[in-house]
Amino acid sequence: MRWILDRQYRRFQYVIPQWFHAGSATVSDAIGQGKTFPVSVGAHRPLVVADWPDFRGITSVRDSMKRVVSHWAHVQAEPGAWLPPEQFDVAGRSLLDLLESQPLALFDNNQVRYLSGAAEYDGMTLTSRMEKGDLQKALDAVHGGLLAAPVDDFDAALLWWAHELDWSAPYYRRINVRKKGAAYLQLTASELSALESWNRLDASLVEEVGVVFREKIVELEKKTGLPIDQQREAFRRRNESPAVQARLLMHTASRGLKHPIRALRSVKRQVTSR
Repeated sequence: MRWILDRQYRRFQYVIPQWFHAGSATVSDAIGQGKTFPVSVGAHRPLVVADWPDFRGITSVRDSMKRVVSHWAHVQAEPGAWLPPEQFDVAGRSLLDLLESQPLALFDNNQVRYLSGAAEYDGMTLTSRMEKGDLQKALDAVHGGLLAAPVDDFDAALLWWAHELDWSAPYYRRINVRKKGAAYLQLTASELSALESWNRLDASLVEEVGVVFREKIVELEKKTGLPIDQQREAFRRRNESPAVQARLLMHTASRGLKHPIRALRSVKRQVTSR
């Protein structure tokens, strides 16, 4: 997604917690440290609407169980990247043990957490559970200025976003794809049942996003005069063509060289401030 945004906007900046969490309270603080203010920002942080007046935001939501299981598989594969090693040792521990004794925020309706602007997320220790009021905040964002779509229909979502935001064709490459179903095979029925009970608010959020998204797709069909199936198929054919994929690979290679430099500059700013 960030490569798509990088092609659509001349000044795009992607900010992640590891780069600025210690030195910046908000995403606005983080991007304000740069020499030029970006036109577009990709932020792996909870959405606090007050930080972004008059913004147009996009996001994807995923089936609540698939998301939390996939996220847990990712944490298990790279625990040092997400969990403080002095606090967590996931090796040899069951998921039920963590849920009962040392739960993480990622287990508890993490998508509602992000869209409601919660203070805790991902690898942070859970201190407060999400409630119905938090779900309402997330739904208010979905019904407000946020363009939310189910990730299961990513191509249709791209076509909708492109129409709403006046993009050029949002072609893309698939990256970071895990083997389907592998994570489910590693969890017991009890663990899956526990995760489902922990993510009921996320399930409600995903359902509502699906309803709103289908309404937006109907509007898109009326505006374009073409059924979404026809638009999606034409987009996929162009996106998978060798010429398009070659251009995307060249863009990724050229822009990818600049990201390590940006990361080093961010680290330098934090060291200097300390």
